[in-house]
Amino acid sequence: MADTEPLRRSMLYLAGAYPEMLGIYPRFPADLFCFDLEDGTPPADKVAARERIAEVLRTIPDGAGRERLLRVNGLDTPWGHDDCTAAAQMPLSGVLVPKVEGAGMVRQVEAILNAAGAPQDMRIWCLIETPLGVLRAEEIATASPRVAGLVIGGTDLAETLHVRQTPDRLGVLYALSHTVLVARAHGLAVIDAVHPNYANTDGFAESCAQGVEWGFDGKSVVLPATIAAANAAFGPSEDEIAHARAQVAAAGEAQDGYASLHLAHARRLLAKADHIARQDALRAAL
Repeated sequence: MADTEPLRRSMLYLAGAYPEMLGIYPRFPADLFCFDLEDGTPPADKVAARERIAEVLRTIPDGAGRERLLRVNGLDTPWGHDDCTAAAQMPLSGVLVPKVEGAGMVRQVEAILNAAGAPQDMRIWCLIETPLGVLRAEEIATASPRVAGLVIGGTDLAETLHVRQTPDRLGVLYALSHTVLVARAHGLAVIDAVHPNYANTDGFAESCAQGVEWGFDGKSVVLPATIAAANAAFGPSEDEIAHARAQVAAAGEAQDGYASLHLAHARRLLAKADHIARQDALRAAL
């Protein structure tokens, strides 16, 4: 893992309707913050919440260099266009766009950001939460150089597929795997959905374990108390780190293809472990 590649083991949604949470966000050990103007903010508060979040972003720096996203409202709502325009002038890593169903939606957001003077490194993240979003995931992933990641919207996805949200998630397994495949094919981040019963710690741990097995980079969370479990699940374990160190130490000059593949994996894991340690040290100093 290169030093410039951010950690994304946990993405904490921070609802714009709760200023007390917004004001202390750097204290939370999440790798990525998503300030939410959509589901986390009622209609009557959306404009005020936009201004509230902008003020927080301007006046309360993270201090640990973590990514900060703004979850905007859809462009088919009264607030979406203004959300994107305002986001262009906020100190953000990117915007998270809901219910993306094709390249056209991505390009609309891109055009608004460009017109509003957004910096070139402001990225677009896309919520995949409908059947069309899944089927057109590759079109979405390649719609713009600004696209940085895909995020699963689990509840809406299950509802639009008419499947039950069961612990094994079999009803949405194809959709999840397909989204991961597309993200990996195009070098994008991919974040698993919020666990529907996030207060159930056993169920949350199982959901994180599934996400790791299926190839996600991290987990969407809404309760700060669940961040540590997501970080632990999506980070390397002590046994994995020890094994990787042994592999690297034992590596000879000449490696066949199979051995080289495993050695590369071990080095990536160790680089990620080092990155986590540095991030933890930065956060502890806040």
